[in-house]
Amino acid sequence: MLNFWEESFWLPQSATWDDFKSNGTIRYPQASELQYTVLVGAILLITRILVESFVFLPIGVAFGWIDTTNEGFCSRVFGHLFGGFAGRRKFKRVAESAWRFTYYFFSFFIGLYIISKEPQFKDVDDCWRDYPHQNVNDAVWWYYVVETGFYWSLFFSTFVFDVRRSDFWQMVIHHVITISLLSISFTVNCVRVGTLILLSHDAADVLIELGKLFRYAHWNTALNILYVIFMLVWIGTRLIYYPFWVIHSVIYTAPPLIQANYRWEDVFQAPMIPRVLAVMLISLVGLHVFWTYLLIKIAIKSRNSGSLDDIREESDSEATSPESSPKPVRKEKKKQK
Repeated sequence: MLNFWEESFWLPQSATWDDFKSNGTIRYPQASELQYTVLVGAILLITRILVESFVFLPIGVAFGWIDTTNEGFCSRVFGHLFGGFAGRRKFKRVAESAWRFTYYFFSFFIGLYIISKEPQFKDVDDCWRDYPHQNVNDAVWWYYVVETGFYWSLFFSTFVFDVRRSDFWQMVIHHVITISLLSISFTVNCVRVGTLILLSHDAADVLIELGKLFRYAHWNTALNILYVIFMLVWIGTRLIYYPFWVIHSVIYTAPPLIQANYRWEDVFQAPMIPRVLAVMLISLVGLHVFWTYLLIKIAIKSRNSGSLDDIREESDSEATSPESSPKPVRKEKKKQK
């Protein structure tokens, strides 16, 4: 029976698990350290609840987005903590986008600062040179762990907290693939390529969450301008850089630099993990194409209606929300009498 941690299953012929042993001066990622990603995910989830309740909620009250005529501060907070997450109010979507925008903003620019000092930032092929002897400094380690933890928090909140949109299952698949990719790449010390994937994805995520906030605020002119910028960044990072630089390097550059006799088409050739990673990387491209299709539909719909709307919020779950449900008319008729 094959041992789960069998080197021939995970690592190229030139590498062993001993190559990933850290010492006092050199640090390599350890599979056991993945437990910290779950802990970070829990911390981020708690942080999100606190920020939404004690920062975004008061801001929502100040701008009149929430009707609190008969509510005190404590009831608003506890209502949001225990009842608001289950509701479908406009503020819930605003708070959700505000939290994600805040995270993506800091993760992108902090990540850009960290990765800009790494060799792979200028040349993607440096992801594979000198493998497996690619030590990871503390900044990159924390960046990777926090990013993985964030996707753990998204995976949980997608089922429990977040508004369900029409692409719910696509988002679930995206989170599962991303967490799996990050965890496996961390285990086999393919952190360099992982950082490029994270950075390229965060770039568009910052803009899409900012665009949602503009839409909720009805800043239509700013939204239209941002949408054009977003589409350029989205296509540039998700449909051009990611498949034609990152994945191309994985498929065509990595084997000659790591294991010259490796053939992707020989499905029984060891190791197997690179093929698992390649399948997940390509699967993300499929999701990107699907979301690009939705974005194009948004553009076409906005041209006909004159406003940009998120067609993902037209799902059945949204149709049953309090703010989208038809208003009762019987009581109004009684008042008129």
